[in-house]
Amino acid sequence: MNRRRATLYAVGGLLLYVAFLVASAPAAWVGWAVARSDQRSVALAQPHGTVWRGEADLYAGGPTNFQRLGRVRWQALPLRLFLGRVAVDVGIAEGDLQGRLVVQRSPGRLTVEDLSATLPVNIAGLFYAPALFFAPTGTLELRSERLSLARDALAGEVRAQWRGAGGRFTGSKSLGDYRIDLNGEGERASLRLSTVSGDLNLSGRGEWRVSGNGELRFTGTAQPQGDAARLEPLLRAIGPDRGGGRRDLRFNTQMPLAHLLGL
Repeated sequence: MNRRRATLYAVGGLLLYVAFLVASAPAAWVGWAVARSDQRSVALAQPHGTVWRGEADLYAGGPTNFQRLGRVRWQALPLRLFLGRVAVDVGIAEGDLQGRLVVQRSPGRLTVEDLSATLPVNIAGLFYAPALFFAPTGTLELRSERLSLARDALAGEVRAQWRGAGGRFTGSKSLGDYRIDLNGEGERASLRLSTVSGDLNLSGRGEWRVSGNGELRFTGTAQPQGDAARLEPLLRAIGPDRGGGRRDLRFNTQMPLAHLLGL
C-alpha cells in the first residue's frame, strides 16, 4: 500500500471515528449548547438519547419566570454535514403547544425551515416581560417556509395569526383574529398588521432595522367595529380618541438581531 492511499484511509477512518463520537454523544451536550447560545432564555432538562437523536424537557423564560413548555424531540440530518451545516429536525407536541421545524446552523447564520407551530399566546410573557401586564389570551399560529438569520441580516417570510385574541382589558369575549406578516429583506424587515375578523379593527405597518441597534418602529390604528362600550377599557389603555373611536398605535423599541441570536 502506497503512502498516499494509507493517508486517505487514515483520514477516512478518523472522520468516521469523529462521526461516531458525535452520534453517540449524550443528549446532555445539546442542553449545554442551547444554554450557551440562547443566553438562558431557553434551556433543556432531563435529556435522553444522544446528540444525533434524543429528547428533553423544554424550558423558557427569564430568571424569575422559567416555565416548562413540554417534551421536545430532535433528529439530526446527517447529509447536511457534507455541506458544512448542522441541521436538526425538531418537534414538540404537548397540550396546546404543537410545533415542528428544521433548524440549521452554519458559521454566522441560523436558518429555520418548514416552521409550523401552534401555541398559547400567553407564552409571549416568558420572552417579553411587558406582555404580562396585558395578560394576553388566545392561540398563536406561526408559519414559515424558510427564514435565514445572520448577525446583521434577515431574509424570508413569517406569518403569525392570533386567534381568539383577548386580554386583561377585553372582558370574557375575544376581540377576534389578527395577522402579522414579517418580510425580511436583508438589513431591514417590514411588518404588516391586519384584521381577519372581530369587533376591533387593527391595522398598521412597521419597519425593523435588523442591523445596528435593531430599531423597530410601528404605526397603526385601532377602531371598534362592534360593541364599543365593552371595548372602552381597552381603548382608553391604548390612547386618546382621535374621532369615531379611532386610536393611534405607535411604538418604537430596539431589538438587535445579533443579541437575540447570541451571535
